[in-house]
Amino acid sequence: MRLPPGVTADRIEEVDVGLSGAAVARLYTGGRPAAVFKSAREDRPGQVAELVGTVRRLRLLARTPLPVPRLLDSGRWEGAYWLTMEHRPGRGAHEPGHDRPALIALLARALRELHAVPTADLPLPMGPDVLLEQARGRTASGAVDRGWRAEGHRTGTTAAEVLSGLAGRLARTPVSGPVLLHGDYCLPNVLVDGRGGWSLIDLGRVGVGDRHLDLADMTGSMLSGLNPSFGPRDAEAFLDAYGRDLVDPELLDLYRVLDDFFWPG
Repeated sequence: MRLPPGVTADRIEEVDVGLSGAAVARLYTGGRPAAVFKSAREDRPGQVAELVGTVRRLRLLARTPLPVPRLLDSGRWEGAYWLTMEHRPGRGAHEPGHDRPALIALLARALRELHAVPTADLPLPMGPDVLLEQARGRTASGAVDRGWRAEGHRTGTTAAEVLSGLAGRLARTPVSGPVLLHGDYCLPNVLVDGRGGWSLIDLGRVGVGDRHLDLADMTGSMLSGLNPSFGPRDAEAFLDAYGRDLVDPELLDLYRVLDDFFWPG
């Protein structure tokens, strides 16, 4: 992997985690990881838009006390958009070796702290109307059906049919919030340092909306075949730790269905 002028590293470690499709690498200086580099080719406008959105969100989040990476630089070079950001310590919550009860409690506490951040100065709407419009665009492009076919998901129906039913259900169901959302609160996007500390990464979908989006993402991550060491008991324990009084089962199910429209395709 080549780096843009002005971006230096003693060693480059390419990272193959996540589903966004962007190129990702850790940059080492003095034998330690110092930064993370991400880039997307300009012929992949969806990936570029997510990186541009990440830059904007990192600048806004720098005003908050949240443990998130600090933006270092960004730009365009050789037909790609790129950014560098501070490397945060810790291991992904999906990795083996974490004490499971302590991990579940930390994931719930981290999400409560995120959802408690004031949103008045964060103009990042991510309510159901915004998400449905994004889902309609992805459905019209064929990306959703391609992703579902690749995974053998929801066979026998189309994305347009599922989306029509989902939009009707959301129109009849009052939403909660608004709160500050991660937007992709899954196990690999929470780093745990082993001492009770945590950091959030992959922040391109941060926004203000219904807390059930993040709750659906994390429980869906625990139920996913991508994380086979987790399962239903972990998902239920996470919801217990977050606070059942804040969880609406109908909204949780609706946002799980909505999440299916944002798979890579």
